[in-house]
Amino acid sequence: MIRALVLLALLLTPALAVARWYQVDVVVFRHNVAPALGAEQWPALNAIPDYSGSVDLLTDESAVEGEASSAQIDSAAQPTAFKALQARERSLLDAERRLRNSSQYAPLLSAAWRQPKLAVSGAKRVHLSDVDVRPSTLQVQSSDAAVGAPGSLQTPRIEGTVLVKIARQMSVDVDFTYANEGTPVRLRATRGAKLREVNYFDHPLFGVLVQILPYDLPDDDPSAGTASDEPVDEGREAGAEPSDALPEPD
Repeated sequence: MIRALVLLALLLTPALAVARWYQVDVVVFRHNVAPALGAEQWPALNAIPDYSGSVDLLTDESAVEGEASSAQIDSAAQPTAFKALQARERSLLDAERRLRNSSQYAPLLSAAWRQPKLAVSGAKRVHLSDVDVRPSTLQVQSSDAAVGAPGSLQTPRIEGTVLVKIARQMSVDVDFTYANEGTPVRLRATRGAKLREVNYFDHPLFGVLVQILPYDLPDDDPSAGTASDEPVDEGREAGAEPSDALPEPD
């Protein structure tokens, strides 16, 4: 009798809410038609941003070499957190294609990764750059020195971080420095975000697109809800297209 009551209680108890994983997609692009510098000036950077406390995305090579930290690999049953995704896995591919085919814009870098929900206080700032080697500071090429040219120092043209705070009310923080003809300019902003929404951060010289999607693990129970401190997925049934929110030409 007791066993039957226990079984009945289990059947009637709703599935426990599970902590989600999320996929973050980023595209950074420049404006091909920039405003005249004489018409609008940007203050010179007093200091280069410090990226030393951020997380670099793992590649297949770095994962094999054992560079993943305990914060990046949770268990064999889960994907590797903060691992760079292949192009076919990214959600903003169509947006990047449209930017590339536009005369107004040109992509500078694109990246995507998956991560578990972390406490807001433990959110990881992810470092992105258009060069493979991460410098300790951003060193800007002179306008007559090509990046990667023989005898020149290979330095990033675009470098920065993306911080996603996942909670009931999500927020995205971007901090990028773009070397525009030898002069570094900075875009730093924080904005509230919703799942599946394409967030556009704009600077007169360049812009950043960020999208956050829920990612279902293979063993997730579809009947389980989400924890009370996680964002509501309002767009799951709406089927929002990520490429619908591209910047409009001026």
